[in-house]
Amino acid sequence: MKTSKSINPHSDKQVNALTDTQAQTSQTRVADAFALNTATLDVFTFQAWIKTQEGGVVFQYCCENNNTGFRVTINSLGHIETRVNSQLLHIDTISTLGGINDDYWHLLSITYQYHEIKCFIDGNEIHLQQQPAPLTEWTKLKPIADNVTAFNGELLNISLIEQCLNESEILDCYLHPHNQPKLIDYNLYIYPKKQYKANTNLYSHHSTRQEVMLIIFNDTEYEFSKQSLNTNNFYKQLPNIIPAHERCAYIIESGDDSWPHFVYQTHYQAEGRADIELSFDIVKSLTPNRSYINLQLSNELEFDCFISQSTSSRLTAEIRIGENVVTSQAKHFMRFINEVRSHIASENIITDGQYYAEQDFWVSTGQQMLAYEKACQLFNRRLHKKPLAIIKCRSSQEVKLVYKTAVDYHLAISVRSSGHDHEGESGETNTIVIDLELMNGIELDPISGIVAVEPGCTMQTLTSYLAQKGLMLPHSTSASHAIAGFIMGGGWGPWCRKYGMCCESLVQAEIVLGIGETQVVSAANKPELLWALKGGGGLSYGIVTRFFIQTFALPPSLLKFELEWNPYLKGNQELQANTTTLCLLERWEQIILADNLPCLLGTNLKIHAKPTEPPVPHNHSMRDEQVEDPSVAKHNCIMYGYWEGNPASLAHFINAQFTETGLKPNRVQISPMGGLTQSYGDELMESWNREAIQDLQPVLNHKITELINDKGIQLYQNKRQHTQDLLRPAPHKVTSRLAHPLGLRQGHLQFIESLSSPQLLDGNRQLGLFTYVTLSAISGDFYRSLSEIQKSQSAFPYKEHAYIIQYQTWWNSELQEQALLQANPVYTRVNRALDWIDRCRDASIANSSGAFINFKDKSIPTAQYFGQNYAMLQQVKASYCQDPLNHFRSRKSIV
Repeated sequence: MKTSKSINPHSDKQVNALTDTQAQTSQTRVADAFALNTATLDVFTFQAWIKTQEGGVVFQYCCENNNTGFRVTINSLGHIETRVNSQLLHIDTISTLGGINDDYWHLLSITYQYHEIKCFIDGNEIHLQQQPAPLTEWTKLKPIADNVTAFNGELLNISLIEQCLNESEILDCYLHPHNQPKLIDYNLYIYPKKQYKANTNLYSHHSTRQEVMLIIFNDTEYEFSKQSLNTNNFYKQLPNIIPAHERCAYIIESGDDSWPHFVYQTHYQAEGRADIELSFDIVKSLTPNRSYINLQLSNELEFDCFISQSTSSRLTAEIRIGENVVTSQAKHFMRFINEVRSHIASENIITDGQYYAEQDFWVSTGQQMLAYEKACQLFNRRLHKKPLAIIKCRSSQEVKLVYKTAVDYHLAISVRSSGHDHEGESGETNTIVIDLELMNGIELDPISGIVAVEPGCTMQTLTSYLAQKGLMLPHSTSASHAIAGFIMGGGWGPWCRKYGMCCESLVQAEIVLGIGETQVVSAANKPELLWALKGGGGLSYGIVTRFFIQTFALPPSLLKFELEWNPYLKGNQELQANTTTLCLLERWEQIILADNLPCLLGTNLKIHAKPTEPPVPHNHSMRDEQVEDPSVAKHNCIMYGYWEGNPASLAHFINAQFTETGLKPNRVQISPMGGLTQSYGDELMESWNREAIQDLQPVLNHKITELINDKGIQLYQNKRQHTQDLLRPAPHKVTSRLAHPLGLRQGHLQFIESLSSPQLLDGNRQLGLFTYVTLSAISGDFYRSLSEIQKSQSAFPYKEHAYIIQYQTWWNSELQEQALLQANPVYTRVNRALDWIDRCRDASIANSSGAFINFKDKSIPTAQYFGQNYAMLQQVKASYCQDPLNHFRSRKSIV
């Protein structure tokens, strides 16, 4: 082991720096000036370079005349112990962190000023625990005894400086040890003093050549030129040019005088761009964990630095320099726009204009931004996303072009047909929205009855067209829905009990796959992919540009009806309750599970939630909610249905199923559906899922076209004015689950309990804030009669379940309320309604599970939407979609 002693041969006091070869006390004489100046030890800084594995006493000074002294020790665990004696006070300290005995060189610095001790390792302060006490005989520093552990290691450049250096000065001593000769005037003790004056290079006998290897990935388009050459003596250093788009390895190697480390700094500038700069600040130390690399870059640039090796002699790192993500995306976006402009009509490329500021073409900013904000509006106005652009495509070729160009420029995509996604995933922020609204064509094969529908076609247009031909498909209750997201999510509607979900009627699809090529999938070509499109969620598998759907013949007589119990008074919205919710729920379940009601094509039961009183303490406990007994609770309930038959048969059904069982409705309304001579799409049932403020007012000017008396029931066949308000976008939140095959049964009371909450306030309805649940029947003749092989033909996972439970809250749906914007008292209540939705989603309700993807709630795990089919859907995507990087993605897509 190499040991360096630090002993001044001219002292009359005890000054000791111990090594492994010197365990005995050394008594030497120091100059009188030294003794006088340090008699009180009021202020000093001690520094030494140390290297050890075992520690020991590093340094001791003690004056027997005035009981002053100072000692530094490193214990076996690498903790630093200090003892300072002034004339009146004794101070012991120990560092809370150890580990300095790691056999690497460290600069140990200890400052003392007016009874305050600080300790620094390599310029960084470490925490000390100290115990000051009055000076007594046992605390006095004595000459070092034989049993005191001698320092086992190497010591260099021990200095006792007659001033208290601050933190920045101590760090400078560590980083630039060669620049410290100015401290010689303040040194009371230094080893070796004569050599120091003759040769300012104290470290020549410790010369160790060190090197840094940098593997630099310059992923930018800039070539960097060195602006300042490093003045230190280096055998090798970074080059004058760092080329663009290249990966190069460089070595920085120090000279012989760089002990204990070297500092390398240099500065680069991009050719032709004075504002694009790059600076390196590298410290290579003999102590590996003290080596580091800092880069300073212009705001347009970013970097990653990975240190793969750090030893006493070598530091290896990989540095990747790239453009800032925002800058890079902006450049890619501009190149994308410039490319699609030559293929897509300018009026079908909608942006906010901000990326055109430095371009050669002019943009009308005001009009551009208005068009952009309008195009960004989602059906759920609670959400507001900011896409990079909305591109309205007119054909499958344009879809492929936009998709492939976006992928080429590393831009994310969203796909939108009508924008009815409840979570707004069809128009995500920072994506290119491929808008299919203009792709709304319809072609019917009169022989097979298969209709080819483009994805932007709305239900209002599609159903009216088919009805004129005497045909129909399992449509939704909303006229403004487009076909794409509806059918790929399953597609529940008023025909469900007889014809199942709309996805069951899909026989073929034209789809753009991940490589940007179009294929037609069918039972003969990629049947597994067709299976996934039938209820496996939208977008995951590609962009469908045409759906081929099997239609069925419209019945000669088709009616829709509404039955209401416990109505609200139109004036004050007071609930007129006389029928228990439990009885109605049980009766509705029995009806949809019955196998002798083929005329009931589909049905929906809407139950309005209602407020309860705040929680009340009872027996020193507090329930979350003070809820009325759910077995006798009464809520406003409306049953909606589709009936194949005449009004007399429907009247008989209502009488037999409800009136004769003690559940006579307070209101009965029957209306015909459109057919060959009427616009079928105008009669779709928005009210099955929506409500408007107009519904709170008395219905005026109903045209009564038929009055039927059947066992005391008055049935009014009305032509009610279509409520356009229900077609407009509105803020809302939904969540869902499904009832098991035999219904909720033991979960009835838990479900009803969820519909009464203190989160809901009196007066919500008058402000246009609606909270309710809709139960959508799945069980019926269609799924009941399917064989196991037939059930396996679609990915919709809940064929065996009785119905869907959809919790909903909507507000500001009426145009007058929308015009108030944020100056609307409804916003003092919205958060409570959203909390109610969250509680309903997480409620424990027996005999319920899963979730329905058409009623999307991001907080529900993706696999829960697809049940037992999730693993197979993952395999289909991996095998057929040719999308390994998952460009077809949303928060709820298959991955």
